[in-house]
Amino acid sequence: MNTPHPAPSLPAGRRQSVALTQPLALDGSPLVMRGFDGDHDLEGLCQLFSDVFGQPMDSAHWRWKYMQAPGSQHYHALAAHAHTGQLLGHMGVAIVPGVRGGQAIRMAHASDLMVSPLARTGLGSDSVYRHIMHTVRERAFDAGPSAPPLFMYGFPGQRPATLAMRLGIQRRLQICTEYATAAPAAAPQGLGLRLRHWWGQRSQLRVLAQAQPAQDAAWSDAVLDPLWHSRAQELAAQPPEQAQPSIAKTGAYLRWRYLHHPQQHAQPGAPLYTLWLLSRPGHAPQGWLVTRQHHQPTVVDSSLPPGDDWTAAALQALPAQAAGPWISWLPHPGAQARQTPVWATAMQGAQFYDQWPSPTFQPGDTDVF
Repeated sequence: MNTPHPAPSLPAGRRQSVALTQPLALDGSPLVMRGFDGDHDLEGLCQLFSDVFGQPMDSAHWRWKYMQAPGSQHYHALAAHAHTGQLLGHMGVAIVPGVRGGQAIRMAHASDLMVSPLARTGLGSDSVYRHIMHTVRERAFDAGPSAPPLFMYGFPGQRPATLAMRLGIQRRLQICTEYATAAPAAAPQGLGLRLRHWWGQRSQLRVLAQAQPAQDAAWSDAVLDPLWHSRAQELAAQPPEQAQPSIAKTGAYLRWRYLHHPQQHAQPGAPLYTLWLLSRPGHAPQGWLVTRQHHQPTVVDSSLPPGDDWTAAALQALPAQAAGPWISWLPHPGAQARQTPVWATAMQGAQFYDQWPSPTFQPGDTDVF
């Protein structure tokens, strides 16, 4: 799926309502839609990222993001200047293993939608945006009819999400909401109440959070895969109509996504991401959290046993931070909720399983955290 090829024709039954015409650059030259051409395109893609987003992107980070996830595939829709070859548009799709109920699926994260100021914009039939979206949707079929089902999603801001929904390209899944942990309650007064409080803090209901070293041995398959298998069994037990798509968050996935992130050790001192194993007193680990010291201490990913009591207890088990309370996308009693500008959307079309319920997303499922 990673070699360049001409833009595909539209099979019968999947024709879009607007017939596309040749996209053009600002200088009037035609743009050519094509796939990803290995290392040949990396420099141009990194430059396009910098031009569009105003932030640096190097080839090592790009390779990590699209090419190094375990068991993954990737493909891209590129708009190139027909005469100079300069890259003026892009969208990428990283595909990782997932499950829905007891079924293996592919979880496809579409991101890095970029259109250069040197390409003509707008929403007409020659729109670079329409051509990119059309190509991304069509190339989802390149794996063949026997491939596991593919659920394609992304995290645009409100304006691009609204645009994609208005054009019938994407459907809204959820507005990703931020939850702040409540401040710890003060110890009650009175000897009897204090004793009950002391016992409650040390009882079998308490959750312990133990930070792990930023080393492969501490993030090993032996430690993390049993927790994933337990979570997969819970997902397999969901009623078919309620089964949510989910990334297979194995030890290999977590090491790639967090431990081997290109910026994990970019700053002196603490690593960017920390893994916390969670357990009740006297028990083996029953779940995990991954945290990041962002602008505010943030829980970016988690795998917890079901129940609000586990969620609240796990978050409260994290040590207090001078920068403020821990935030996450995990709803729990007493949390302060705030909607974010991050919207989760899914690619529209029966081939992308419109009837499936929304996954339970967390910040680490985006490519921002």
